[in-house]
Amino acid sequence: MSTEERNNEEELKYFERLNISVLSIDNIKNLIKGDIKNTINAWDGGREVQKQCFHIIGPAGVGKTEICNQIASELGEELEKEFNIIMIKAPVLSRDDFIIPFPIIDNGNTSFKMLYSDFVPKGEDTYGLFVIDEFSRGDHSLQQLLWQVQNEYSIHRYPFPRGWFVVSIDNPDDSEYSMDTMEDSAGLRRQLHLYTEVSVKDFLDYAISQKFHAHVIEFVQTHPDYLYDFQAQKLGSVYSNPASYEKLSDILWKYEMNGGIDKHYPDIEVLSSGLLNVNMARMFIEFIRDQKDINPKDVFFNLNKVEPLIKRLMVKNNNAKLGELMNGFCTFLTTSKPEYTTKELNNVATFLSMMEIDTAAIFVTQIDSLPRTSEEFKYINRIHASLIKSSEIYRTKFYESIVEVGG
Repeated sequence: MSTEERNNEEELKYFERLNISVLSIDNIKNLIKGDIKNTINAWDGGREVQKQCFHIIGPAGVGKTEICNQIASELGEELEKEFNIIMIKAPVLSRDDFIIPFPIIDNGNTSFKMLYSDFVPKGEDTYGLFVIDEFSRGDHSLQQLLWQVQNEYSIHRYPFPRGWFVVSIDNPDDSEYSMDTMEDSAGLRRQLHLYTEVSVKDFLDYAISQKFHAHVIEFVQTHPDYLYDFQAQKLGSVYSNPASYEKLSDILWKYEMNGGIDKHYPDIEVLSSGLLNVNMARMFIEFIRDQKDINPKDVFFNLNKVEPLIKRLMVKNNNAKLGELMNGFCTFLTTSKPEYTTKELNNVATFLSMMEIDTAAIFVTQIDSLPRTSEEFKYINRIHASLIKSSEIYRTKFYESIVEVGG
């Protein structure tokens, strides 16, 4: 292989090297859960089908571990069976943590019996998910044992109970992560590989459903690009990610339930810097304390309050900030799907009509990227249909201008 070919290969992202699809974390959860349900239902219906071992790959903190817990919990409810989960952390375990030969002396003769640890699923009629976290960072002897788990659903000569399924989790094998992957091409055929990237929508849907603190939700809605700080990650510093925002939400709720947040900004900034990094923590504190950023929620509900700030950005030709605001506004609408009256519809029409065509086009592009059958798309389409009928400024200054540019 030439130097140029080698460099081109190194520039490829891991999912490109594997030549697999990129999915949202929610898509992956539903695909795995659906396959397990279909497998069990096929067995119950008299059809013998093979279990599938899944391999989830994605950036640290994106929610890979959390969806495994959700899969086990939801399957227990949906199948009306006890569905357990065993999650092992490969980097901190060894082969001996799973299986140990124990000497037995009988009439002077020594033989060995294999002892299996609590990490190994037991119980003939049990169901569960066996999750191997950070498989590719385990030592090679452990990886060899776990290959058997993924390929044969057994350890040594002990078969897993029929109702146990296997999922392994890894970070992508690229420059951002330290991996110790075995050179075993057979590994590619042992698993069904699913790659996920960061999804602001998935994070906010989860955050809203789990009642994350409003400050966290609104900060990410206003600054979707801050959900995952890839630049800080590449530099080796602490970086914001979905998991760190969930921990930050818990910190805020603790203060909220013990006297309030306002008196504890310095402490919150220190704590959040250990989750997000110093720069991101400072921006977060400024957002929740001083509200220097234009909150998309205010654009929707209280445009008069923030309109002077928007016009100031337009006078300064601050297209970067305006583009960020439009991204945030789209994110707010599609994740919160707030209820509206004529007042809010007028706010939407006025806001979109104020924007230069390049910035306004961001709204159209974002909405166009939504699946046509999604609740988000239907929500925005209802707003669009209402405004087409009721708002001349929306029709003439926004919609017709976009159509004209689009050709």
